Amino acid sequence: MFVEDLKNDFYNVLLGNRVLLLVHYDVDAICTCKILQGLFKCDNISYTLVPVGGIAELKQAYEENNEEIKYVCLVNCGGTIDLVDILQPEEDVVFFVLDCHKPTDVCNVYSDGQVRLVYKDEEEKIPNFDDIFRDDEDEEEEESSRGRDGLEARAERRRARRGWEERRDTLMFNYTQFSYYGKPSALVALDLSWLVSRLGPREAWAGAVASAAHEAWGARGAAACLLDAALLTRARSHSSDNSVELVLEKDAPLPLYRWWSLESALKHSPSIGPFLKLHSLAGVSRLRQLLADMGFPLQQARQAYRSMDVELRRGLLEALETAGGRLGLRDVSRTAYILRRAHAPPLSALDAVYATAALLEHETIPRSEGFQLALSALDLESQNESLRLGIQSAQQSLEAVARLVNATLSARALHLAGPFTYFIVHEGTPEAAWVSGPTWLGVAARWAADAAGARALVASAPLDAQRCIMLGVPPRRQEPANLFGAAFSQAAAKSGVSVSLDHVDSSVVTLPTAQRAQFLDALTALLADT
Repeated sequence: MFVEDLKNDFYNVLLGNRVLLLVHYDVDAICTCKILQGLFKCDNISYTLVPVGGIAELKQAYEENNEEIKYVCLVNCGGTIDLVDILQPEEDVVFFVLDCHKPTDVCNVYSDGQVRLVYKDEEEKIPNFDDIFRDDEDEEEEESSRGRDGLEARAERRRARRGWEERRDTLMFNYTQFSYYGKPSALVALDLSWLVSRLGPREAWAGAVASAAHEAWGARGAAACLLDAALLTRARSHSSDNSVELVLEKDAPLPLYRWWSLESALKHSPSIGPFLKLHSLAGVSRLRQLLADMGFPLQQARQAYRSMDVELRRGLLEALETAGGRLGLRDVSRTAYILRRAHAPPLSALDAVYATAALLEHETIPRSEGFQLALSALDLESQNESLRLGIQSAQQSLEAVARLVNATLSARALHLAGPFTYFIVHEGTPEAAWVSGPTWLGVAARWAADAAGARALVASAPLDAQRCIMLGVPPRRQEPANLFGAAFSQAAAKSGVSVSLDHVDSSVVTLPTAQRAQFLDALTALLADT
């Protein structure tokens, strides 16, 4: 069931109770958790926080922490699965679900109150209850029917049931065919913070980062930031800290350029790098031509951004828009949230997205430690060591992604498989460890897709010596709808491959490396028929 009143039917229910808070490892979930932690602290709500990476971890976390727990809050996990069936809770346990992953499982939607969905996405076309659930109370009557009239009536009921089942299967196929992302969960938490009079710069910043994350990963449109400008105004009016200001302004789509050199930011930008085609011999010339058209000497472009000429820095956005238009580059500017703090350089929400993602999927930092560091990276303090570590890690991750994609494209290792293309990161590849998680492998996949054309793309990388991760990204024109979630599930059933569908994002799976070729063949055959 859906919660109608965010404050009274969700938050006020938690007051005075202990809460189990289960949070997924993604940027939006981290931002949501940051907002909820602030609310819980203000109202003395005791809670147990457990990060979870998939359905199996979700089940384990619940089983290990459900003693004397009557209220469970799930952030970006649990919405797309039948929670009651998987977790087998006591009847008096209530689950509140904030999950941006769509489509929502219909058993959660039509729960009698044990599962309560905190936000309803108006774009989600949920089938009507009577069209997908049927109570056959006449089964005994069918069996006891006698005579010719009874046989005819029984045959008619069976025909009617078969027709109903066919319509139900069609409805459910259409409903679950595409996976996508709805409204960021952090923005739902931001609405809640406003309703309970707790909205300030910290909450607004977390919401801005979540919004930027959905835009960066292709989950929301380019106008995503503008949709929430009203909340920014509210946050300003409730701020008592004059040393922190959150503004909405045009900015360059270059991750971390304020912490990097301009040349490095251009080379490693997932939105501009693919169109420079740096994997080709002409790529370096295109980059230098872009800098020349912008009026930026190579010496200046290779300096740290903060060491560049002041006038060049001020004119960066205008120069990039003018020169980028001549070269046919798209999205060379966008509206973005910028955090301005005393004694610290401006911080864009996009930079915080990459820093947080790098901490969550770090090559050497354990996931549980990365989770806590990611939460700390959202703090507003000027001297934020977690943020500094995240930015350094994000630079290394983007460098690894760029090297990997450029090497893949230059080696012509992007393969055509009917309706989609794919590439494989093999064991022993220097960048393999950097793209063993869904975030950075997804960045590499979208980069390769943009550089190579408009087709959907599948990417795979090793997890260990025996297993690998695989994900699919839709064509840009089709985003955010992704057909690979349903396609992976059907291909697994038809091929007999031992595919794990444990990820909360259905377009991400793991499977034995030895069976990867067999699975790709089944996927190719399946999508060729659609």
